[in-house]
Amino acid sequence: MLYRALTLPFHRAVQAGGSVVVEGPRASGKTTLLLREFPGHLYLTLSDAKDRNAVRLDPAGFLARLRRPAIIDDLHRSPELQAHLASQPSPWPLLLASSRRTSTTLPTLELHPPTLAERQRRAPLSLAMLGQFVPVAASGPEAPWPHQNTYLDRDIPALIHVHDSDRFEGFVAAARARSGMPLDQQALARETGVSHRTAVRWLAALDACFLTLRLPPSDFDFGRRLLRAPKLHFLDCGEFESAVVSELYRNALHAGERPDLRYWRDSNGFTVPLVVQSELAPPVPVGIAAQPTPADAERVRRWMDLACVSQGAIIAESSRGHRRPLWYPRGVL
Repeated sequence: MLYRALTLPFHRAVQAGGSVVVEGPRASGKTTLLLREFPGHLYLTLSDAKDRNAVRLDPAGFLARLRRPAIIDDLHRSPELQAHLASQPSPWPLLLASSRRTSTTLPTLELHPPTLAERQRRAPLSLAMLGQFVPVAASGPEAPWPHQNTYLDRDIPALIHVHDSDRFEGFVAAARARSGMPLDQQALARETGVSHRTAVRWLAALDACFLTLRLPPSDFDFGRRLLRAPKLHFLDCGEFESAVVSELYRNALHAGERPDLRYWRDSNGFTVPLVVQSELAPPVPVGIAAQPTPADAERVRRWMDLACVSQGAIIAESSRGHRRPLWYPRGVL
């Protein structure tokens, strides 16, 4: 069975006491992980109408009747349980799973479909190591993973009322075609023939189902006028830049981290596709290009000069098809 990097940070969160929530898209392996790591826990799902009604009527009584640690799936189906746990801890340790983002205040981790590193059974590249070395090649063949695109049938209708599913699918296709570009909601609405308000709601629904990531602009302006629109990335997109951002983002989440990923673009078109920011370390500019050129390296080096940092990276695609970071120190191409 495929080992998931989230296993260790998940056990640490459980050992810290109280209840823990695992969120992520459908078919990402949340239930499998919980059942595998805690086989002695009682398992319940709130997709069961009987349990869902019992929670709605009396959340405290429902939890008291469990009488043992439990795994509760589909937490998003019960806002009543979320509200109860926010104000009163459970008498038993709970492991909760949700395929949509929740507003819970409980400790929360995210599990997405396996990263390339997980499927190749190798250690993922830490964001802290970007720009410091070129990692070794894959240690084995990629493990298969089933892809289930069921969000339209199971999640979207519960979040928004879609009158015309064909139009919504067309909207998603148009948005996906813009993956890796600054988000212009007005232009997307015009292109797909929907109102701006509808475009905002539909984009929010995609985010709630863990399908998209919006990179905010970096806050280092260097006295320049910057583009302030977020950049939209589909996490399951085959477009190279989005695929790389998705891998780095999911690797960090599966390590139990909440990465601060940005991008940088000024009004003259000078762009750095990814800037990794941290309160504990200088920012790291990252160029992303399937086949990098000297101009790609020069842009990263130029940003390093502006920010007065000594670390940067370019992520490319090797001849074997593996994406790998390359470090260009100052003065070296």
